[in-house]
Amino acid sequence: MQCKIDDLPDEILEYILSLIPPYKDLQECMYVSKRWCQATKNVIEHSRAHFQKSVAYGSLFWNSWSAGTHWTPTIGKRHSHSACTYDNSMYVFGGCTAACTTFNDLWKLDLDTRKWVRPITMGSYPSPKACATMLYYKKSFILFGGWSHPSPYPLHQQWKLFNELHVYSIESNRWIAINGLETPPPTSAHSASIHGNLMVVFGGVASGYSSNDVWCLNLDSYCWKKQATSSLKPQPRYGQSQIPLDDKHLLILGGCTGPNVAMNDAWLLTMEDPIWTWKKVNMRHTESAPTRIWCHQACKVGNYIIVLSKKKRLSQPSGMSISVGKPANPPHTSNIPFRERQRSLREIDRDENVNGRRGYLQRSRNALSNPISPNVPLPVYDSTLSMAAFRDEPVRTNSSANRQKQLESLRRMEERLQNRKAQSKAAKKTENTLAIFVLDISNILCDECSASWVPLKQSDQTGPDERILYSLVLGRGELIVFGGIRKEQATIQGQTDIDDSQVFNDLHFINPPKYVI
Repeated sequence: MQCKIDDLPDEILEYILSLIPPYKDLQECMYVSKRWCQATKNVIEHSRAHFQKSVAYGSLFWNSWSAGTHWTPTIGKRHSHSACTYDNSMYVFGGCTAACTTFNDLWKLDLDTRKWVRPITMGSYPSPKACATMLYYKKSFILFGGWSHPSPYPLHQQWKLFNELHVYSIESNRWIAINGLETPPPTSAHSASIHGNLMVVFGGVASGYSSNDVWCLNLDSYCWKKQATSSLKPQPRYGQSQIPLDDKHLLILGGCTGPNVAMNDAWLLTMEDPIWTWKKVNMRHTESAPTRIWCHQACKVGNYIIVLSKKKRLSQPSGMSISVGKPANPPHTSNIPFRERQRSLREIDRDENVNGRRGYLQRSRNALSNPISPNVPLPVYDSTLSMAAFRDEPVRTNSSANRQKQLESLRRMEERLQNRKAQSKAAKKTENTLAIFVLDISNILCDECSASWVPLKQSDQTGPDERILYSLVLGRGELIVFGGIRKEQATIQGQTDIDDSQVFNDLHFINPPKYVI
């Protein structure tokens, strides 16, 4: 007996449709017939409800996506970029490399095929920059602010902040520069959201200082206005997340008020009356909160907010340095047994100085009482070297043999550095990964104005490497994570710091578990 797909029960048809990616292909199934249209709508609704329920219970899974063949266009590695979704695609603008080289390119990710495409845009291009905001409004992207790092020549240049406003028309594939009379000061690392026909901008770094000002852009007339707010307001900050709740309310989450000063608070802004009102949110179950909420873009799913941060481990303290590009605070030597410190001291003293002849500097009594100081590099002792190198006296030694010895020392030093770097990356790969944290905001508009971190059991599933300054956007039944940077410096005793930065261009998706209709 021959059976056609139309002969299948509705439940089986809906299950088959649920296996199709929830973008263009699934939408086109609605045009097959009335029955398929209704089945597709059921699948979309069930998927949305299932995703929100999975967020509430923390039943989310990481899925990585590797690039295709070598001839497939692929976006370059970057961090501090801007990203948002429209229709069946995610768009990414700008960002910068580990060396602070900024971009002004625009890329498009087809969420059906997971392939990158670079549109050849027209019009007035924005300046290359990072830490700008890009929001969707009426088939256009609104791009504002950002910063760029100058070239290394000439030296001692200041970084540049922007207050440029550009509009990208998706249909015409064209950038348009908007020039207004009254504009905000040049700003970067700020936050923004759309409310009706207003774009509301808060905070950021302006002229070298942190801000807590609120600026509004009328998206119909492109006129700026500095909004008056209540005397009680958040501290000036940058790197925070801004979550639109409705046309009259927005939420500010986290941020940073200065180097090594991260904030884990939340503030509610009510956009009514001539003077808008700030109100601090009562945060509950803070023991389940992430260790830090700065330069981590949060994303709203129903009545919950998803935050990605470093996975918590009970064996280590939660605090860590948050200054990008600077080494973390060294551990205090009191935690190291005295015998281990002596052994470490002897091992360091046996290393040869590969940068030339240097004598042995006698330690003071204070130095002997504390053999390893975390802030002062130890002198390197080499009994084969002579102080004549500092007195321009001839050294009676074989120059060829000495040269070979120096080359051998360089080779051994390179091997040690490579081994140390490989071991450090392997440890970070297994230990320092991103984890998912969930904030319940269902009671945030009530009189108590509270939000609760949902206690979630940390799953054994490994997320991507720990990073900051990535993008996190909401797709259809999934969250999309792209790019970012892990910037640390490894300190070797007696040597200069080694920059161990790593910038990413990998894609990760956060999905709910598969379900059967």
